[in-house]
Amino acid sequence: MAVRVKVRINVQGKVIETSALVNSGFETDEPQILVPDKLLVLNGIDVSKLGAGRAVEYSTAGGDITMYVVKRACTVSVVEPDRVVGSVASDLVISPIEREVLISDALGEELGIVILSLKKGLWRFSSDPEGKVRRSCPPEYW
Repeated sequence: MAVRVKVRINVQGKVIETSALVNSGFETDEPQILVPDKLLVLNGIDVSKLGAGRAVEYSTAGGDITMYVVKRACTVSVVEPDRVVGSVASDLVISPIEREVLISDALGEELGIVILSLKKGLWRFSSDPEGKVRRSCPPEYW
């Protein structure tokens, strides 16, 4: 199944709620959230107004790809029925080919996401009681 969480992304004063795949293979030094360019377009976000960004080459399972990265362009929170966690400043990585939002390992750590079972999609917050188990939300594709 994989671990997916409902996230709230605040960019340019616009708030987007969607599911995001927690991807431990998306290794970064700083918190990063990868979003499909279509997500931004459909939510009326003008990439040219995000500030100075740069083209960065990423290695993926499908080969190398160039994506646009804007440092600290958004904040990210995880939204659960019983609480909202985080308001983490994050780099925005804009992908021309990805269809799903991805959370980097550094962002997942900042948000306190602890993966309990990858196959079953079980997780908890690091601040949850030891026995608390949360379930993945369904994927959303853009």
